Order: sequence, then structure tokens, then C-alpha cells
Amino acid sequence: MNPAIRYDEEHALLRAEARRWLEERFPIARVRALAESDSGEEAADWSELGSLGWLGLCVPEKFGGAGLGAAHLAVVMEETGRRLLPCPLLSSTLAGLAIAQSGSDAQRERWLRPLASGESRLVLAGGAGAVWGGALADAFVARRGERFAIVSAGAAGVRVEPELVLDRTRRSARVTLDAVSLDPDSILPASAAELLGRLTPWACLALAAEMAGGADALLALTAGYTATREQFGKPIGSFQAVKHPLVNVLIGVEGLRSLVYAAASALDAGHADGESLARMAKAKACDVYVFAASRAVQLHGGFGFTLDCDAHLYMKRAQTVRPAFGDAMAQRRWLTEKLLPPT
Repeated sequence: MNPAIRYDEEHALLRAEARRWLEERFPIARVRALAESDSGEEAADWSELGSLGWLGLCVPEKFGGAGLGAAHLAVVMEETGRRLLPCPLLSSTLAGLAIAQSGSDAQRERWLRPLASGESRLVLAGGAGAVWGGALADAFVARRGERFAIVSAGAAGVRVEPELVLDRTRRSARVTLDAVSLDPDSILPASAAELLGRLTPWACLALAAEMAGGADALLALTAGYTATREQFGKPIGSFQAVKHPLVNVLIGVEGLRSLVYAAASALDAGHADGESLARMAKAKACDVYVFAASRAVQLHGGFGFTLDCDAHLYMKRAQTVRPAFGDAMAQRRWLTEKLLPPT
């Protein structure tokens, strides 16, 4: 398990542009304001994501997308995680990947172009339950028994109920499709097991990259605070009791980032270990992000235990993203069965 990590000038340029745009568009004050708004986002932001090409980042060029790979996806997701992007880019990307990987040619032609341009919002719905971005979606790539289908939000029998969520920077809705009659043309040809087998490595990678960005943002936030907050006439960042947990967060973030780009490179190369590396990255991300958030709250002192401290926004994101496509324990169980088969 030693695929070469590919990260070149093109990825670096994408990162620089993504970071610049996100910093300008989503300063933390605006993220807070959107979190307190009714919808949690603004339509202009979604249109801009389409103009940037991010909505169709992994959509094949012949269907109107950029046709880029897992490493480019990791770059963008890491930067969106750093800024707590309050738009369902992740859920839309996974819906697009599901159609691109497992849909028919007619389904790809029908849905991927409007998805990539931002004309139509498609989000992934694993089945009845919470769906990120579900309240404003035009259609769902949703599981119904042993198949996935593309279901219009306006179809008869679809019920969408916005949820009261812990992380208000990422809204979700409870989507119920039990009463929907499916058009045969809407059903993806691959079985649910086949679709999830192709999609899960990419989902784990995207989630891990986003979590790496969030953990790195927490490190910067906390290091900046400890460099200016003084006790006994010295910055608290000069004390060993503060240095050591910050270094542990740094080690965790760098190790996670290495796993993320190893997994991305393996997926782009079609390497057999791509899924294992992506699941390793997701498992590590669950641990690193939560640890970074807990240390951030602690090292901000009394202020850290108030909602005015920005660390709480990241802590809520860390807690809510952990279960998606399997938490650390689920990933390690899969890895144990895969890499250490019973003798």
C-alpha cells in the first residue's frame, strides 16, 4: 500500500484560488449570520459555485463538467471545510458522482449538465432520513430498496421537512419517499450495493478532506489566540501545557492530510488500495477533528465555553459529520475485515 502521492502546480493553483474566494465570500461573521437565517444560505452563492465550476468538478466534460479527479476534489473540499461553507456542495457532489458512476447514458445527459451549471440542485439521500441540503433541493438521488433512483422534489408523495439541527452551517431535512411511485426511467441501473461500492471511497475522501480543513482552521484559530492571550505577563502559548496539545493537533492534521492525498492519488490512479486509504483517512479525520475542536474550546479558557467563540461552529460540524458514511469505529471494522482476514 504505497501509491505515489500526486500534488502538482495545478492543485496548488486551485487551492490558492479556492482559499482566496472562500475567505472573501465567507468571513466568519457572514457564516454566523447565515447560520442564524431562515434558509442558511443565499442563492447567489450557489450560482457562484456553478460559475467557478465546483458543482461539476468531477462531472465528465462531455456532460458539462470539469472532468477533474479525486485530488482536485480533495483540494476544494479541504478549503470549504476550512471556511465552513454553508452550501450543500458536498451533498450535490456526491449526487453527481453517483449518477456519473452508476447512471445510464440518458440519466447522465438529463441530470449532470443542470447539476454542473447550478440550474438544478440534486443532493444525495441514502434513504428515508436526514438529507444535507434537502430543503432546497430540486431532486434527490435516493435509495429505494435495492436500487437508487432520481426523484424530483415536486413528485407526488415526496415529503420534505426541515430539521432542527446542531450544525446550523449545514442544514438538513428529513425526506420521506415511501409513497412515491417511481418512473422506471428514474431508476439507476446499478444495484444499491454496486453504487455504494463505487461511491463510498469518494465520499470518505471528500468528508476526510473537509474535516482536515476544519481541523487546520481550528489549529490556526487556537494558535493565534494563545499567541496574544497573556497570563503572568506572558502569552499562554509559551507554556508547555498549551504547546503540547497544539503540537498534537498539528501532528494529527498533517498525518490526516497525508492520508487524504494518498487516498486521492490512489483513486485517480485506479490503485487497488484506494478505498482502504480513503477509509483510513475518514477514520483518522473523525479523531483529529473532534480532538482539535475540544482542545480549541479548552485553550480558549472561559471564553471558549461560550457560543461567541468560533471554535463552537467547528465543533458542531465535527460532531455532525462523523457518522456520515461510517464513523471511525465503522471504518476500522471494515479495514480489519479487509486487511486482516480470519485465518
